[in-house]
Amino acid sequence: MKKTRLINNVEIQELDQAVELKVITKCPTKWILIDEETGQVYRGSENKEIGKMWELITKQK
Repeated sequence: MKKTRLINNVEIQELDQAVELKVITKCPTKWILIDEETGQVYRGSENKEIGKMWELITKQK
């Protein structure tokens, strides 16, 4: 397994294959997703199209 470093310098294991994470909700815009490797922050949207379910609200630092 490969390792990757988060923005707070913590080192974590990277899996060999991608996994799917799902949020099932009636209120998608209340959810926030933070990429701790890049610092990007996303908000859930009402868009049901794959790849557009999360809106970027802060760019990489």
